[in-house]
Amino acid sequence: MKKIATLSAAAITAVLMTGAANAASPSTPAASTNAPVAVQTADVTMVVSHGYAHLRKDPNTKSQILATLKKGTKVDVLEKVSGGKWAHVKTDKFEGYVALSLLKAA
Repeated sequence: MKKIATLSAAAITAVLMTGAANAASPSTPAASTNAPVAVQTADVTMVVSHGYAHLRKDPNTKSQILATLKKGTKVDVLEKVSGGKWAHVKTDKFEGYVALSLLKAA
Protein backbone atom coordinates (compact mmCIF):
# COMPACT_ATOMS: atom_id res chain seq x y z
CA MET A 1 0.00 0.00 0.00
CA LYS A 2 2.83 2.40 0.80
CA LYS A 3 4.27 1.88 -2.67
CA ILE A 4 0.95 2.95 -4.23
CA ALA A 5 0.87 6.16 -2.15
CA THR A 6 4.45 6.96 -3.19
CA LEU A 7 3.63 6.41 -6.84
CA SER A 8 0.52 8.55 -6.53
CA ALA A 9 2.50 11.41 -4.98
CA ALA A 10 5.09 11.07 -7.74
CA ALA A 11 2.35 11.15 -10.37
CA ILE A 12 0.84 14.29 -8.85
CA THR A 13 4.27 15.95 -8.77
CA ALA A 14 4.81 15.04 -12.43
CA VAL A 15 1.44 16.56 -13.39
CA LEU A 16 2.19 19.70 -11.40
CA MET A 17 5.63 20.09 -12.99
CA THR A 18 4.22 19.53 -16.51
CA GLY A 19 1.56 22.17 -15.90
CA ALA A 20 4.21 24.65 -14.73
CA ALA A 21 6.31 24.02 -17.83
CA ASN A 22 3.32 24.51 -20.12
CA ALA A 23 2.30 27.72 -18.33
CA ALA A 24 5.66 29.43 -18.87
CA SER A 25 5.64 32.14 -21.50
CA PRO A 26 8.77 33.40 -23.30
CA SER A 27 7.39 36.94 -23.14
CA THR A 28 7.09 36.87 -19.36
CA PRO A 29 10.18 38.24 -17.58
CA ALA A 30 11.80 35.97 -14.99
CA ALA A 31 11.04 36.82 -11.37
CA SER A 32 13.99 38.42 -9.62
CA THR A 33 12.74 38.10 -6.04
CA ASN A 34 13.25 35.31 -3.55
CA ALA A 35 9.49 34.86 -3.13
CA PRO A 36 8.18 31.27 -3.06
CA VAL A 37 7.34 29.90 -6.48
CA ALA A 38 3.74 28.69 -6.81
CA VAL A 39 2.62 25.94 -9.16
CA GLN A 40 -1.10 26.07 -10.00
CA THR A 41 -3.01 22.79 -9.84
CA ALA A 42 -6.49 21.74 -10.87
CA ASP A 43 -7.89 21.32 -7.34
CA VAL A 44 -6.29 17.97 -6.57
CA THR A 45 -7.86 16.30 -3.53
CA MET A 46 -5.41 14.84 -1.01
CA VAL A 47 -5.71 13.54 2.56
CA VAL A 48 -3.64 13.99 5.71
CA SER A 49 -1.45 10.89 5.92
CA HIS A 50 0.06 11.38 9.41
CA GLY A 51 -1.59 11.53 12.84
CA TYR A 52 -2.21 15.23 12.28
CA ALA A 53 -1.04 18.18 10.19
CA HIS A 54 -0.98 21.86 11.09
CA LEU A 55 -2.73 24.14 8.63
CA ARG A 56 -0.67 27.34 8.66
CA LYS A 57 -1.19 30.93 7.56
CA ASP A 58 2.06 30.97 5.54
CA PRO A 59 4.22 28.16 4.07
CA ASN A 60 6.72 27.81 6.93
CA THR A 61 6.88 26.13 10.33
CA LYS A 62 7.05 29.42 12.22
CA SER A 63 3.78 30.68 10.76
CA GLN A 64 0.56 30.92 12.76
CA ILE A 65 -1.39 27.63 13.05
CA LEU A 66 -4.93 28.13 11.74
CA ALA A 67 -6.15 24.58 12.46
CA THR A 68 -4.92 21.09 13.26
CA LEU A 69 -6.14 18.56 10.69
CA LYS A 70 -6.62 14.93 11.77
CA LYS A 71 -5.37 11.94 9.80
CA GLY A 72 -7.72 11.24 6.87
CA THR A 73 -8.93 14.84 6.55
CA LYS A 74 -9.51 15.68 2.87
CA VAL A 75 -8.08 18.92 1.50
CA ASP A 76 -8.26 20.53 -1.94
CA VAL A 77 -4.77 21.45 -3.12
CA LEU A 78 -4.89 24.83 -4.85
CA GLU A 79 -1.18 25.11 -5.62
CA LYS A 80 2.25 23.85 -4.65
CA VAL A 81 4.70 26.41 -3.19
CA SER A 82 8.17 26.86 -1.67
CA GLY A 83 10.02 24.50 -3.97
CA GLY A 84 7.34 21.82 -3.69
CA LYS A 85 7.59 21.46 0.08
CA TRP A 86 4.24 23.08 0.91
CA ALA A 87 0.74 22.85 -0.49
CA HIS A 88 -1.72 25.76 -0.49
CA VAL A 89 -4.92 23.97 0.52
CA LYS A 90 -8.56 24.62 1.25
CA THR A 91 -10.80 22.73 3.68
CA ASP A 92 -14.47 23.24 4.47
CA LYS A 93 -13.66 26.01 6.95
CA PHE A 94 -10.09 27.15 6.32
CA GLU A 95 -7.54 28.01 3.65
CA GLY A 96 -3.82 27.84 4.37
CA TYR A 97 -0.64 25.83 3.94
CA VAL A 98 0.30 22.24 4.86
CA ALA A 99 3.67 20.55 4.46
CA LEU A 100 3.31 18.38 1.34
CA SER A 101 5.13 15.54 3.10
CA LEU A 102 2.11 15.17 5.41
CA LEU A 103 -0.33 14.60 2.54
CA LYS A 104 -1.06 11.70 0.18
CA ALA A 105 -3.33 11.18 -2.81
CA ALA A 106 -6.99 10.67 -1.92
